[in-house]
Amino acid sequence: MNRKMIFAAALLATMPAIAPAWAQDGIRAQLGSCLAIPGVLQRLACYDSVAKGNGITSAARPPAAASVYSSVPSAPATRQPPPVVAYAPAGLGSERLPQAQVAGTRTAQILAEVTKLTFDGRGRFTMTLDNGEVWRQVVGDQTLLREKHVSTVRISRGAIGSYDLTVSGRNAVYTVSRLQ
Repeated sequence: MNRKMIFAAALLATMPAIAPAWAQDGIRAQLGSCLAIPGVLQRLACYDSVAKGNGITSAARPPAAASVYSSVPSAPATRQPPPVVAYAPAGLGSERLPQAQVAGTRTAQILAEVTKLTFDGRGRFTMTLDNGEVWRQVVGDQTLLREKHVSTVRISRGAIGSYDLTVSGRNAVYTVSRLQ
């Protein structure tokens, strides 16, 4: 009888060490099934359910982040086009303007007359075009515009989402961003 008590006590003492091994095998199997899911959002939802099912809680999120991640759709959501605002600027570079929601096609380049040309303390220019657009030379562009009076410019899409401005009659290319 004494040996049975010792065996039972030894078995109970080893149970916490054995149980996590069984649980790990179950978690690994569940995670493996999640890994086989092709959709990113569905796979993430599977991982979340495995974590919640095993008593794992996440750290508290800020309210803004919690609202973004609060629900995971079961199917890929179709994108709704943004509403068109009456005062929204259009054309080349408008997608980078604050609060600009523009409908229409993407323009490859524009040719315009310069109505106003100003320079900052470091020699970078800001141009107002005849169509109302305002373009400024970006901080990283070291090419200086020597002319004080420019008549016509061409603005086109550059590499990696940038915009290139060329002045008619010059070979220099300036990297610019649209302000208005």
